[in-house]
Amino acid sequence: MAEAAVVALQSQARTRSYDIKKIGGAVLGAVLGIYVGLHAPPAGLTVPAMHAAGVVVWAILFWIFEVIPEYITSILMCTLWVTLKAVPFPKAFASFNDSNWWILVGAFGLGAAAAKTGLLRRIALLILNFFPATFSGQSWALLGAGTILSPLIPSGSAKAAIASPLALAISDSLRCARKSRGACGIFGAMWIGFCVIGTPAFLSGTFINYATSARFPEHYHVTWLAWLEYAAPWTIVMFIGLGSAIYFLYRPKEKLSLPEEALPEELSRLGPMSRAEKITATVAVLTLVMWVLEPLHKIPSGEIAIYSICVLLALSVVGREDFRKGIDWPAIVYIGCLMNIGVVFQALKIDLWLGQALEPVVGRFITNPYLFVVVFALAVYAFRFVMVSITSSVIIITVVLGPLVLSHGMHPWIVAFIAMACVNIWFFFFMNAWFVLAFYGAGGEMIEHRKLVKLSTAYAIINVVAFLVSVPYWRFLHLIP
Repeated sequence: MAEAAVVALQSQARTRSYDIKKIGGAVLGAVLGIYVGLHAPPAGLTVPAMHAAGVVVWAILFWIFEVIPEYITSILMCTLWVTLKAVPFPKAFASFNDSNWWILVGAFGLGAAAAKTGLLRRIALLILNFFPATFSGQSWALLGAGTILSPLIPSGSAKAAIASPLALAISDSLRCARKSRGACGIFGAMWIGFCVIGTPAFLSGTFINYATSARFPEHYHVTWLAWLEYAAPWTIVMFIGLGSAIYFLYRPKEKLSLPEEALPEELSRLGPMSRAEKITATVAVLTLVMWVLEPLHKIPSGEIAIYSICVLLALSVVGREDFRKGIDWPAIVYIGCLMNIGVVFQALKIDLWLGQALEPVVGRFITNPYLFVVVFALAVYAFRFVMVSITSSVIIITVVLGPLVLSHGMHPWIVAFIAMACVNIWFFFFMNAWFVLAFYGAGGEMIEHRKLVKLSTAYAIINVVAFLVSVPYWRFLHLIP
């Protein structure tokens, strides 16, 4: 009874502390937002631009302190732009009339169907079955399965929720003790494969990539295949480097192996492929092929995504309830509103003003691409210690720096890609929502976060090395001068 009372008191104290943090963040956001919004515009900006900037400052503080859910803040941000006469309604909500937003709907629908039908689990088990039934073999298998399956699910949180129970089952079958080196290694392989490497490597690896690419000038449009081509050297270095890091950091001292019947039994429980699985697999493959061949057939990816979700709906693979609950509508609305920051900043010329203001700082590094990628990566790491939201971090960085690097002859994809590749750190438990979901998806007892910090450190270091290795390749493709 006494222990229960102590736990209850500790919980109440944490709740009060969290509430104080929210209230403090709300007040700070309101004060700074009003200050910026009412401040006399500097040369190059207008009064409406200051109003818009003030609203963005307010929203950023609300996101940092998690005052209210992210998607509510983003909706309010767009609405306040209209109320304050910064921009008209069609401009404030322009992204919802953009094909890139519909790509999100289609991609989320495909992911929901693949998860619901069990197709993803079947494919993952088939891949795992091809590798040796040892700690090393299953670690590499999870890395490979996650990377291969990443393009099918644009949601990092969904991938974490789907893959983490599979990692727990493999760890237990290997007889790894909970929170042991082996268990942490298996979890790390799942996390890196499903949620870290694939998200920046593929355009459809995360909905954030669609949001950032939507802000590229038309001349700099990046197709699904081009994105994969640009990211290829980084992906290879990260796959080999992090797979090796997991082996050396978490390999158990004792020899572990899966029982021969473990994976076949898991597959047999799934039974033969259902009608829904076959339809989902066919639609997913055709969708990816159409995205890859976009330069040939000229059909925008957004239209392809809409056709895909309509086929799944028409054939009852995705039902009414699945469409309503299986698709993460708050995330789609949130990302749609965030995409409007770039539209509004461009309309009010705030992006140009920010570029001119940052020129003296960024200009010191941008002429040397090797120095630029290192400094930029370190800056994003530092920014993530303040900005908890992965999505907000990437889009804000891309909106601010995209026009600036463009003026120096650098493709805006470089900024979007490096930002996405750097935000996924997990030095602290609270700073990565996808990691938290994976942690609890594995039961909350499979690992200890502190034991995965050294993998986050390895990731941060190997990530920078992968950028440096990619620079000559990016130069060859004329992505950087």
